[in-house]
Amino acid sequence: MSGIGGIVNYGENAQTATQISDHMLEALKNRGSDIYGTYISEKMCLIHTRNKNFDNTTQPIRTVMGRKAYVLVFDGEIYNKEELRHELSNYGYKFPENNDATVVLHGYMAWGQSCVEKFNGVFAFAIWDDSGLFIARDRLGIRPLYYATGSHGLVFASNIKAILAHPKIEPTVGREGIAELIMLGPGRSPGCAIFKNIKELAPGECAYYTTELKINTYWRLKAKIHPDSFEKTTETVRDLLNDATTRQLAKGGNIASLLSGGLDSSAITALSKVKNTFSVDYVGDNPSEDTDFAEHMVDFLGLSHRNIILGSDELADGLTTAMEARGLPGMADVDSALLLFLGKISENTENFQVVFSGEGADEIFGGYPWYQDEKRLFANTFPWAQNVEYRASFINPDIIKNPEQYIKTCFDNAIRAANTLYDDDNTEKRIRQMYNLNLGWFLQTLASRIDSMSSATKLSVRMPFLDYRLVEYMYNVPWKFKNIGNQEKGLLRQALKEFLPEKILTRKKSPFPKTYNPGYTRRVEDMLKTILDDNNTPLFEIVPKQALTNLLENYNSRTNWYGQLMTYPQTIAYFLQINAWMKSFNVKISN
Repeated sequence: MSGIGGIVNYGENAQTATQISDHMLEALKNRGSDIYGTYISEKMCLIHTRNKNFDNTTQPIRTVMGRKAYVLVFDGEIYNKEELRHELSNYGYKFPENNDATVVLHGYMAWGQSCVEKFNGVFAFAIWDDSGLFIARDRLGIRPLYYATGSHGLVFASNIKAILAHPKIEPTVGREGIAELIMLGPGRSPGCAIFKNIKELAPGECAYYTTELKINTYWRLKAKIHPDSFEKTTETVRDLLNDATTRQLAKGGNIASLLSGGLDSSAITALSKVKNTFSVDYVGDNPSEDTDFAEHMVDFLGLSHRNIILGSDELADGLTTAMEARGLPGMADVDSALLLFLGKISENTENFQVVFSGEGADEIFGGYPWYQDEKRLFANTFPWAQNVEYRASFINPDIIKNPEQYIKTCFDNAIRAANTLYDDDNTEKRIRQMYNLNLGWFLQTLASRIDSMSSATKLSVRMPFLDYRLVEYMYNVPWKFKNIGNQEKGLLRQALKEFLPEKILTRKKSPFPKTYNPGYTRRVEDMLKTILDDNNTPLFEIVPKQALTNLLENYNSRTNWYGQLMTYPQTIAYFLQINAWMKSFNVKISN
């Protein structure tokens, strides 16, 4: 894991650029605090920071071809590196170092901006080519890349904090940012970074900057007729998933696997043949149903398994730390739980550097409950945040008069963006729209969570289900195949029959475990009461104090804030994170 950043056309002298880059490097420490690199020229500055790990590439990398110099900063992994290296070698390119970054740099030199279409992996990178700067992000947006343009030129970085380290970029949030925080949060519109004048390069986008930024979408899901039989589809799914897992395993590192005993994590554990596994549980809770299923997989595969137990105070105390890692309010204790969980794995005496995860299977195989519930499937709003009026009650009416319209516009635009076939029936068309919606919106919240929490703990998380080839293939698989037997992820269950025991194959979906300890609920309630007693609380600039009081008084409400995981205590914790974020980033509210 590493962090990248830079400034182009900064219009300042080299000494000033050095000072700014030092501040940006400091802000990128949560993505790598061991080794720093900086390259400064008359027109640009590129920076890179990383942790000591199994890839010891020194960056920025500079090379010259003819009279043209190229400089690269890269964050990520390329899973088809060896094929590309062989192809580029045939063109005459030399590789003194066998690493992903060099392949990306030479790929750009050989193929120009279309190089991104060649890469199978997770990445964010920038290349200076003497004429301008090329930036790119992977197809599914697993690695982040933020930017800001203006009189200061182009500023880009792996996290928002590094962008705000530039003295000319203010931490200002306007109406749109507030609408995103309350009506969509912790989700965000693709490309939105909440702050005014800061954006995020969207998944599958690249851009080139000289005096202005020209953005190009190089990848999107395309609807096609699916020609394969169910048997052929099952075989293809198995082959693609196995190949993705094998490629990611080959990247090396000391690897463990996250194992809940669910279908997805069990599949990746079995296919990878990794023997060290970890699960998470909570003090004060009855043993979760994960425990029994995880133990079944341990016996089935002969694993070395450890169950990490987290406490309620740890979760509450970690809310601000998790927010700092993400750079924005996130999934509350669902974030802090992952941060603590991965941190304890990282601190393990066996020095694990990489963990496998089953993330992504629900998005592409239709595992979420809104795929099975026709009312939610065809609702005219985001299925994970349907309580629009409830959310709107948490926005000061003086700021936004009609926040419901904002979320409606976002949803309508997202639905229209899905590519469908002319002869899709209503259900098939909606399934494609929901697939596109889940990848472009819901997955981005989860991907940001995984990337930020893992980078803060010096771990890398690999997710074979999110290999873009499998994602593309599954987009066009008909719903009757995906939902075979009227069972969520029925196709995936069929594809994994030879790898998993029956008990795992028939287990119903269970989300990431969260605590049900009433001690945690009482703790976050007390934290919110403390905020309510302080009239100078910055949160009140956005949220009416009475709305937060009502939240505490209606503690029996079953209103979910976001998906299955964010219920009453997580809603409280989300507002605690917003308040901590406003303080930490010195957020200014602007109309």
